Amino acid sequence: MSALSLAKILLVSSCVFFQTVVMGQTVNINCGPNGCNSALPDQTAYNYVAKISSFGNCSTGDFCKFKWEVTNGTITQTNSSTYEGDGYIAIDVKWHNVNGNGIIKVTTAKPASTDDKCETCPVGLTVTKTIPIKYLGTPGNIKINGVAYTGSHQFSCGTAPITVSVTPATNATNYAWTCPAGWVKSGSGASITLTPTKNTGGTIKVVASRGDVLNLETVSQLTITRPLPTKPVINSGDILLCNPKTITASAINASSYNWVTTGGITANSGNTNTAQITGVSSGTVKVSATSAVCGVTSAFSNTINVKRSAPLAAALLVTENGGGSPDFMCNGSGVSLHAETAEPGTIFSSWVSSDPANTILNFNGGSAYFNSYVNSCYGVTVVASNCFGSVQKGITICVDNCIKPTPTPDIYPNPASDYIDIALDERDSVEIPERIKIVSEVGSRELKSVNVVTDGMLRLNVSDLPRGVYQVLFIYRNIESKNARIVLE
Repeated sequence: MSALSLAKILLVSSCVFFQTVVMGQTVNINCGPNGCNSALPDQTAYNYVAKISSFGNCSTGDFCKFKWEVTNGTITQTNSSTYEGDGYIAIDVKWHNVNGNGIIKVTTAKPASTDDKCETCPVGLTVTKTIPIKYLGTPGNIKINGVAYTGSHQFSCGTAPITVSVTPATNATNYAWTCPAGWVKSGSGASITLTPTKNTGGTIKVVASRGDVLNLETVSQLTITRPLPTKPVINSGDILLCNPKTITASAINASSYNWVTTGGITANSGNTNTAQITGVSSGTVKVSATSAVCGVTSAFSNTINVKRSAPLAAALLVTENGGGSPDFMCNGSGVSLHAETAEPGTIFSSWVSSDPANTILNFNGGSAYFNSYVNSCYGVTVVASNCFGSVQKGITICVDNCIKPTPTPDIYPNPASDYIDIALDERDSVEIPERIKIVSEVGSRELKSVNVVTDGMLRLNVSDLPRGVYQVLFIYRNIESKNARIVLE
């Protein structure tokens, strides 16, 4: 054979091999069991190995460089369609479910290493294998009596048999059907007959497969709904029934409505979704919906309370400053009061103090402001009313002083020379001074002054003051000043 490259085409077991030959050398692809005859698109990984013939160097060619290319499949080593590198003699391939062939191509090249005469590796040897893929198509959309539907479909509540079918899937030999609970199936293949159970729905599903490929399946399914009535929703909250009131309910698939009342309440509706509510005493109202087509009645709506009486004192709640029950207030601090009730139609008309002369009470509806500068306990009453009458809710608020103690801070060392430490208690428990002054005891001349910005320990430098006797003055915001005597030596 000459040194010129020759092209060969070999036909083996229905697979097509395209191969180049260089100086008597070829590259071949060896397959795992059955991997060259056909492949299953079921995520099985098939192993393929390249081998250079008539080449003894570079570990008989195993350390040469190989470039793999795959069509209609994925190389697991790279999760892509290509794989290239020195010594890459083998790949694993998962074939796609395509209606066609898988193709593998490998090409040789020189590696980076020169060990074992690897620089003599043949360049450009190539071989291509074509491998038939056992493809399985997907069934078409499920058809009901010849009409295809996607996702879901609603049909009447009857029990008349229906024809259910799909467009056959390519290469499928088996069709496994499942249907909603209670439905009866007859027939097989791509078209069957189903007899529904009255008023029930669910999922119709078909799984296509081919007999020569285990676990390779494709699916089509359709959700079936029936026109059952939904739970009604009434367009009203609880009602204060001063006069007859019309309310409405809404439900899907309802042909009539059943209104039910308790107590002294009556609902006049004529089985429609609109009812006029009248009554002689308090009670409740609710409604269910019925589908005449399906002969099914829904669950009842949420119950609506209907009130025909004056407000209940026990249902009233008065809170202070957004939460809690008011019972104490610091003198002059003022509190915001809020009255509320869950009963419908209640109006808060007025607030009254037991001692108007010594209290301030401003109000607007259910909100009020109370204050007093005289220590005592006061009654505050709020009046709640509706069209049937009124009721009062009384609370007691006691007013007292809330002034913190003002102990004279400790000073040490005393006598002192360079500095003095002034111990200020915590601001939350006592009043602390706003300003501290050091004044000469003779002549009362101010020699040093500092603003107090925090509690705790305060150190003052006194090394610059003449030796002698001084007064330390503690200045407070709203109370008299205090003083202490120190000696500087």
